[in-house]
Amino acid sequence: MVFVKDGEIVAPGEPLCVEEEFEPGENVKKHNDGILASIISGVVKFDHSKRIVHVKPLKKVEEIKVGDTVLAQVKEVQDKIAIVNVISANGSALKHPKTAVILPSKRMRGSLEEYVGIGDLVIGMVVTCFTGIIGLSIWRPNLGVILGVCNKCSGMLIKSGRTLVCTRCGEKQKRKIVPYYGNLERLASMLR
Repeated sequence: MVFVKDGEIVAPGEPLCVEEEFEPGENVKKHNDGILASIISGVVKFDHSKRIVHVKPLKKVEEIKVGDTVLAQVKEVQDKIAIVNVISANGSALKHPKTAVILPSKRMRGSLEEYVGIGDLVIGMVVTCFTGIIGLSIWRPNLGVILGVCNKCSGMLIKSGRTLVCTRCGEKQKRKIVPYYGNLERLASMLR
């Protein structure tokens, strides 16, 4: 017995059908009485060829997982870690930025302040996600600062040879930069 039609919107716990007709798929669970029910609010999709029922979520859940490439803005720099706001993951802008931590490297010499600065836009890779704490690495060749901000006056840093120079005060600063540092088109492509 099917309780709802294909394409209908259902609420959590709403009965969909009985186990004799379909197997539970994504976001569907079977109750002890043999009735399949939705576990989320979403749209019902019956796959008649495979005899599986799914519920597709109404809202896309923004999830960051290990291996994702992210764009983040540095908020605080300490000796061995930097706290950042992740604003984009895998080329898609996040509706709600997430807090993460740039982790140190064994090859890192000195303080993390020599590699990133407050306000910098950084490309990192998610290396840990444990109890809601996101850990990032910037230590691979194509990861690091894509756009830097001067520690002294907050002016933009432009690449001049192997160093970065502030457009406002002329201060020279060091960062761990990506090969395409300052490429605004590449930066914009990460914020779609």
